Amino acid sequence: MTTSSKYWLDIVAWLILSNHLIGILWIIGGLILLFGGLGVAVLGAVIGGPLGGMIGLALGFVLFIVGIIEVILGIGCFMAWGWVWTVGVIITIISLVAGIVELFTGDMGALIGIVISAIILWYLFQANVKSYFGKS
Repeated sequence: MTTSSKYWLDIVAWLILSNHLIGILWIIGGLILLFGGLGVAVLGAVIGGPLGGMIGLALGFVLFIVGIIEVILGIGCFMAWGWVWTVGVIITIISLVAGIVELFTGDMGALIGIVISAIILWYLFQANVKSYFGKS
């Protein structure tokens, strides 16, 4: 095996590993949102009474749906589904904008989310990642 072919094999291995890592993170985040959504819905009803129950149910439902979407995105990273790249970019842009809004409301913890979203967005626009998802 020549040096250049080993180099390309290393790049392909890194690409697959990094895409799978993002997939794993999306699945973990999605599961957290799934269970968190169920918890918010139940706790809202138990602690908040009728009004808290309605708010908890609505918020829990939204978290549950977002969790399902993230789990599907995670699976899509393993399968190299082309639409996963598009949805991932959209969700990451929304997260980035939400983080900037939170930052202007005084939540300095939003900086972490902004940095993570910016790194993910940068990563998704790399030529080899776009090619992996069929977006070249």
